[in-house]
Amino acid sequence: MSDTAQTHLGSSPVQGLEYVVLGVATCFQQDQEGRLVEVLVAEPVPAADLDCLAQERRSTSYLLLYATTYAEIVNNGIPTLPTDVFPPGVLLGENFVERVQAAARTYRNKPQFRHIPLHQTCTPERGVFRLNHSVEPRRLLNAVVEVKDADNIKQHPHTHQRL
Repeated sequence: MSDTAQTHLGSSPVQGLEYVVLGVATCFQQDQEGRLVEVLVAEPVPAADLDCLAQERRSTSYLLLYATTYAEIVNNGIPTLPTDVFPPGVLLGENFVERVQAAARTYRNKPQFRHIPLHQTCTPERGVFRLNHSVEPRRLLNAVVEVKDADNIKQHPHTHQRL
């Protein structure tokens, strides 16, 4: 994709050289036997989330952050992860391209949150700040939530009455 290449999502086009941060998160997926299996998922990190992570106060499921440009990871609408940065077997998050575009727009609006220099990484061991990596609470990818009658909250009889 050239420097002037654009991808449109709504009315705000994302330029090829726009700054964006990708993260590799430790997630869990239920296998066919019902056991949880650890998987690595690549997903964009919006500006506000990066700002929180840069303060190193909050634990996170991210074990790697990489600052890059939109054109480096999306070429003609097709996502491509740099193999020299991302570990093998990393899955792409849902709606990856659309979420990368949205994250790039957050850095456009908040350039002061570009805490990682372009083409550099942050991990729990190194970087301009260190990630406070933790797998708790677990991020479940394909969890099915079954709502039961017992989940309903009983309301006081006067809740919907005018007094």
